[in-house]
Amino acid sequence: MRRITSTEHPNDEALLAFLDGELSKTRIPAIRDHLKICWKCRSMIAQLESQAETIARLLSAQLDSDINRSIKAKEKFLEWRTSFEKRRKSFFRTRFSILGHAVGIALAQ
Repeated sequence: MRRITSTEHPNDEALLAFLDGELSKTRIPAIRDHLKICWKCRSMIAQLESQAETIARLLSAQLDSDINRSIKAKEKFLEWRTSFEKRRKSFFRTRFSILGHAVGIALAQ
């Protein structure tokens, strides 16, 4: 990569890398010096920071929404399972009760 002089405007990729701390130690001072004298690039940095914050908030909100949906689905499943197990126990209790009565009647004869 070529070195940026303080009068050259860095591209958006370089500004993003600067914000993310992904630039080499040799490029950081050049961009920092340029930002000291260039209002246009400082404005661009502010816009990029704002966009990054907005994206982070949206992703966080989506993650929270996904977590809430997952929790609700789990709760719904657990409710269904409890209801299913109660019906199953009731079903077998009724069947065995009828079977017991039938055996009792058969033995009584």
